[in-house]
Order: sequence, then structure tokens, then C-alpha cells
Amino acid sequence: MTIEKIIGLVTRNKYVVLGIAVLFILLILLYIRQASKRRYKREFDGLEIKYNELMSIPVLFKINKANGLAKINPKVQKEVVSCKALFDDINKQQEEIAVVMADAEDAIAFSKLKNAKLLLTDLNGMIEETLQETYRLSTSLETLLEQETQQRLEITELKERFRSVKYKVQESASVLSDSYPTLETQIKEIEHNFSVFEEWMYASDFEKAREISEITRENVITLEHNLVTIPKLYQLAKGLIPQLLEVVSKKYSEANQDHVYIDHLELPKTLASISEVLKDDLLKISQANTEETQLSLIESQKRLENVIHQIEKEHKSHRDLDQRASETYEMLDVLRKDLGQLNQSAEKTQSRFNFENHVETVATFAQQAEEFQALRIKLERMVEEEQIPASTVLISVNELNQDITILKEKTLATSTRVDQANADEVRANHQLLKLHLIINDVQVRIKKRSIGSISESYNSDLERAYGYTKQIKDLLNEDMIDVTTLNATVTEAIDYIYKLHNNVNNLVGVVDMCENALVYANKFRAYVPDIDAELTRAELSFNNGEYTQALTSIINSIDKYRPNVAYEEMILDNAKSAR
Repeated sequence: MTIEKIIGLVTRNKYVVLGIAVLFILLILLYIRQASKRRYKREFDGLEIKYNELMSIPVLFKINKANGLAKINPKVQKEVVSCKALFDDINKQQEEIAVVMADAEDAIAFSKLKNAKLLLTDLNGMIEETLQETYRLSTSLETLLEQETQQRLEITELKERFRSVKYKVQESASVLSDSYPTLETQIKEIEHNFSVFEEWMYASDFEKAREISEITRENVITLEHNLVTIPKLYQLAKGLIPQLLEVVSKKYSEANQDHVYIDHLELPKTLASISEVLKDDLLKISQANTEETQLSLIESQKRLENVIHQIEKEHKSHRDLDQRASETYEMLDVLRKDLGQLNQSAEKTQSRFNFENHVETVATFAQQAEEFQALRIKLERMVEEEQIPASTVLISVNELNQDITILKEKTLATSTRVDQANADEVRANHQLLKLHLIINDVQVRIKKRSIGSISESYNSDLERAYGYTKQIKDLLNEDMIDVTTLNATVTEAIDYIYKLHNNVNNLVGVVDMCENALVYANKFRAYVPDIDAELTRAELSFNNGEYTQALTSIINSIDKYRPNVAYEEMILDNAKSAR
């Protein structure tokens, strides 16, 4: 078909084409309208969701709570009034929003799209503004009601704590024994307090709610304390204390059997008293009176432990007393005997050695010893009568032992001084005899050599030696010996006379060596002319008493003619020739 034909056909049917075009445009416009309607419907649904969110905010509940709080707390009344005013505004806005929403919904339903668009725009702004104001109001109310929130949190935690301890109490019924009903009563009281708390919270009286909360908290703490403490108290009241009572009774019987005096402890009375207190303590434990009971039980424990200690102390003192007393009295007997001997010779000793106040001192010691003896008799009577605790008697015996020990030391010091003085006198007599023998020996040695020079040299020394012996003898012959002077003189005499004896021995030894050397050297005079002059000079030195020089000269002269010949060989040869 050619273009011309088509154009011709359209020209002939132009009304048909026009109708089709109009119909097509109408269809397009209808589609656009329906699409807009659906879009507005979705927008409306979204706004409806926001509206429902707005309406779900629990501001009314919070306002009522705030009104209740304002009644009991004037401090927040101004803020509550402000919040209530805002709440009223929000309510009005919500009512307006509801009207607009209804109009918008109708406009959409009846396809009044232009009006629906305007309504939806207004509705979105209104909802958004009201929603923000509602959230702000809710936040303000929450701030006002923060006390309630905090109390709710605290009471929740407290309830959890209570449930835990309640369960433990129920589990520990057997251990809690007679106190379990009391703890059940405490549990019921706590549960009642929780109910009262909720009532005050519902009434928005937060102060009273806090008061009951604090009381409940203290009750829960008390319950926890009782749960832990009561079993321990029963361990004391039903376990340890009865055991200690039994121990005391047993030790009491043993002490009586061993005749140990313990009447002063008043054990029957003490045991009866503690038993009665124990009954009261058990009753108090069942009533959950833990603080007072704990103090009482600890006190009873201390009393019983102290009683046991006292019984054991008396028992031990009873055993130790015999041995300690025996040792002490034996020491006293020896001391009295020593003092008796010392006293007998006191006057003689004092006059002999010039000990100042020696007689008075010994007499004082003896008197003290007799006082100790009197105390001893008294203590022995105490033990026999068995009317005084052994520990008390033992203290007295120990004190007596200490006093005797001190007096014994003093007596020993005095006795030692006397013994030393007597020993010094005996020693002086003994040394005097020895010194005489040594002097005689010196004289014999000098006389035996018949050397005038030696005799002349030591005459003065011998006279001095005899002077020392005379001094010692005179001191010993005196009626009152000065021991200090005597000892000093004896020491000085020993030093001098022993030194004299050594000097004489040494000198005689040198003389003997000179004589032996001369005899040996004379062998060479006959055939060694030069030695004669040297020996002559040596003999001259010998005669002059210069024995060391003479010996040196002789040995030197011999050494010239017989070098490397030891002096011992000379002496040996001379001795052989002498035989």
C-alpha cells in the first residue's frame, strides 16, 4: 500500500482516529490519577504508623505518676504543672491530627487528590511536631520519675538477692535446727515488705517506698547474716562448749584423784553457771539473737579454756612441787652446814687474816639461813595441810630457791676468800722451805768451786736472799697475817732467789768450761811455744774472775793450732785423759 492510499484512508476515517487518540489520552490520565492515589495511600499509611507510634508513648501513665509525686513532693509541683500543660497541648494536637487524618483518608478514598496532597503535607508536619513534643515530654517525665526508676532497679536487685537467700535457708533447714521457724518468720516479713513497697510505689509515695525498701534491705542482710552465723553458733553451743564442759569435768575428777588442791577454782559452781548460760544461749539462737549469743558463747569458751589451763597448771605445779622443794631444801641443808663450819672458825679467821667484819657477815648469813629454814617449815606445813594451791606454794618455793642461791653465792665467795687465805699461808710456808733449799744449793756450788771471786761477788746477793726468807718467816709468825703483803713478799722472793740460782749455775758452768779448756790446751804448751803466752793471759783473766773472757781466749788460741775442732771434742778428749 502506497503512502497516498494510507493518507487517503485516514482522511476518510479522521473521526475514528480522533476518537482513538482521545481514548488513549483518557487512559493515560486515568493511570496517572490511580498512581497518584496509590502513592498518597502509601504516604497516608506511613503517617498512620507514625500516628500510632505517637499514641503509644505512655505519657498519660507518667503524667498520673507525676501528679501523685507532686502531691507528696511540693518541690516538683511547678515542673509537673508545666508538663501537664504540655500534655494538654499534645492532646489537642492529637485530636487535630485525628481530624486531618480522617479528611485525608476521605480525600484519598474519593480521589480528591489535590486536596489529599495538601492534607498529607499538613498531616506530616503536625505528626512530626507532635511526636517530638511528646518525646520531649516523656523525657521530662522520666527525669521527674527517675527516683521511681531507680527504686525499681534497686528493689529488683533486692528481690533477686532475697530469692537466693530464701532458697539457701530452705536448703539449710536441718543445719539451722530450732532457729528455722524464726528465719521463716523473717522471710514472711520480708515478703510482706515487698508488697507494702509496691503499694507505696503505686501511690507514688516514693519516700515511704524508700523507707520500706531500706527496712527490707536491712532485713535481707540480717537474714543473710543469720544464715551464715547460726550454724557456727550451733557448732559452738552444741559441739565445742559441751566438749569443753566434758574435758573440765574429766580433769576435775583426775585432780581430785591425785589429791591436787583446786577448791579455789570453784569448779562445780563454774560448770553449773556455764551450763545455765548455755541453755539461754541455745534459746537465743533459736530466736536468731546472734550478736548477743555469739558474745556469750565466746565468753563461755574463754572461761572453760581458762579453767582447763588453771587445772593443768595446778596439776603440773603439784608434780613439780615435790622435786623443786626437795632440791631447794637439800640446798638449804648444805648451806646451813657450810655456814655452821664457817661460823665456828669466823673469829679465828678474822683475827688471823684481818678480815674486816668477817664475823658479822658470817653471822648475818647464818641468820638468813635460819629464816629460810623457818619459811621451809611453813611451806612444808602448807603442803601437808593441802589447803593452798600448789601453784602458790611453788611460787614461794621458787622464790626461796632464788634467795638460797644468792646466799649460797655470797657464802661461797666468803668461804673461798678464807680458803684462799689459808692456802696462801700454806703456800708461803712451802715456798719458804724451797727457798732455803735453793739458797743452800747456791752456797754449796760457790763453796765447792772454792773461787774467792765468786764468793765475794755473790755475798751481798746471798745476804739479800736471806733477808727475803726472814721477811716471810716474820710475816708468818705474826698473830695477824697480812695476806696481801705476804703474797707480794713471797712472789718477790721467788723471783729474786730463782734468778740468783740461775746466775750462779751459769757462772759455775763457765768456770767448769774454762778449767776443762785449760787442761786441754796445756797439751800444746810443750811443743807450741807461742800458745804459752796466750794461755798465760787467759789464766790471768781467770784468776781475776773474768771467766767468760778467759774461756774465749783459750778457745781462740786452740783454734789457731787446731782449727775446726769443736769445743765438745776438747771436753771429750780431756775427759778420756782424765779417766
